[in-house]
Amino acid sequence: MLNKKLLPFLVACAMILFSQHSFAKDGEISYPSKIAGKFVIGMMNTTSGIIEIPKSMIVKSDKEGMAIGIPLGFVSGMTNMLGRTLVGMLDVISFPIPTKPMITPPVVFQDFSQETTYASGWEMY
Repeated sequence: MLNKKLLPFLVACAMILFSQHSFAKDGEISYPSKIAGKFVIGMMNTTSGIIEIPKSMIVKSDKEGMAIGIPLGFVSGMTNMLGRTLVGMLDVISFPIPTKPMITPPVVFQDFSQETTYASGWEMY
């Protein structure tokens, strides 16, 4: 169990380390903020990948009609669920390397009307 004095110290250190302005120049995002953001987005993508199934069914139904959109969206959603979950795990594992998101939109909730697309590789900030 953590010492009662150690826990507040660790919380204060984490707040300072991951603050938006720590070690950043004007208009630039700091390294700790970049890696914290990548870690959080990775965790969100790892846990929310299943939402790709109804999202893809909605997007495909809007474009193709319900008769084609629902089955096609289900298959596309299963593929996107797997992709989002695996890319999320990769982001969690590699969070110390500050890269731009490989998925557009970066989080499944960000734009429910946009089809999910993937970058061809990592792009550094």
